[in-house]
Amino acid sequence: MKTRIITGIVLVLVILPCVIIGQIPFQVLLALVAGAGIFEMLSICDRPKANIYLYPLVGIFVYYSLFLDQSLMIPTEIIVLYLIVLLACSMFDDGMNFLRLCYYFTAGVLIAMGLHMLYQLRLTYGFSYILLLALATFGTDTGAYFSGMMFGKHKLNPRLSPKKTIEGSIGGMLLGTVLSVAYGAYIHIEIPFIYLIGICFILTITSQIGDLTFSSIKRVFEVKDYSQLLPGHGGVLDRFDSILFNAMVFGILLRFLAMVVM
Repeated sequence: MKTRIITGIVLVLVILPCVIIGQIPFQVLLALVAGAGIFEMLSICDRPKANIYLYPLVGIFVYYSLFLDQSLMIPTEIIVLYLIVLLACSMFDDGMNFLRLCYYFTAGVLIAMGLHMLYQLRLTYGFSYILLLALATFGTDTGAYFSGMMFGKHKLNPRLSPKKTIEGSIGGMLLGTVLSVAYGAYIHIEIPFIYLIGICFILTITSQIGDLTFSSIKRVFEVKDYSQLLPGHGGVLDRFDSILFNAMVFGILLRFLAMVVM
């Protein structure tokens, strides 16, 4: 626990200034997270291991999506092109059966879309929207942890995460919603209040879906953590799985909101 707390404090001291400043520091931060995420995504593969050419292949897709495309959503053409390239590679790669190909595609798109959306949220909407996203996501995680410890009796999904409980899930949703809505109302964020409540509540649900999604990947590959890059926390994908997933959801919700209020 001590190691986990120390690592968490260091992460906050490193990440928060980068997000507040934005621009180059934030870009460097996302580039490092992207590199670590790609490494972890491929390094957990075993029996057989991922071929070495996949690292630059997935890297090109992720980094292009992150920095070179300036639209709010990654264009469908880029995602389809990534799929076509993977399909072509599977014709010559004996270690890439259809299930493994699906994993490379799905995990690559999740990482690329999550990071791309984080970058675009900071670039387009500013720091306040990133903080709102963080409060909804990490507030859910914190609320679920403590509610589960105090009241947890009924398992949420023992197949994917034996320790998570329904009571913890509800507690996380309550805390994440209260924190994010309170912050949004306090700063008078440019989202109508009724929509703000709905968006924050949805983010507390999808935060847990994102966590369980990345947990299910670990179960398939029979690993406890994606890596040991962050002492006490596991890997980058272990720590930022929910925020990557939620960034993608938040971007979609904001896009729908813009269509509704126009």
